[in-house]
Amino acid sequence: MGGGRRVCGGIAAVLLAGTAVTAAAASRSTPKGDPPSRFDLDCSLQHMVKRRMVAVRTHLRVDLEQRRWCEDTCETVNDLTLLADVATLTSRPVTEGPVVTRRTLSINRRSGHMKDERIATLDQDTVMDDVREGVCRVRPYTDIDRKLF
Repeated sequence: MGGGRRVCGGIAAVLLAGTAVTAAAASRSTPKGDPPSRFDLDCSLQHMVKRRMVAVRTHLRVDLEQRRWCEDTCETVNDLTLLADVATLTSRPVTEGPVVTRRTLSINRRSGHMKDERIATLDQDTVMDDVREGVCRVRPYTDIDRKLF
């Protein structure tokens, strides 16, 4: 009889451990299996350089709750808008002399397709329109406000 109690005790421990794992997983997921509202994206893009396609990689941190995003080491935090399945990430205009460059990233949340467009203007005339396109994969969230040290 003593052996039976050990088996039952072992089964109870496994069941409790399974419950703890399930509870921990549930605390990280969103209600109804919705996609996360905070996540990182690893993106593989194609970029045309001198009539050749060149592979480009980028890493983004996205916080849909606070409507903000940043790239790589998060030197600058920018705003985003969310409309249906498309997140539009915009960066602040960069001015270099008389040229102003604006950057807009559009990401389809269903397919993962991303378009990264940079448009440079001089006196309101477009002097450059650089487009990078590819696919992003969701990764665990790295806090936008996290300090490296």
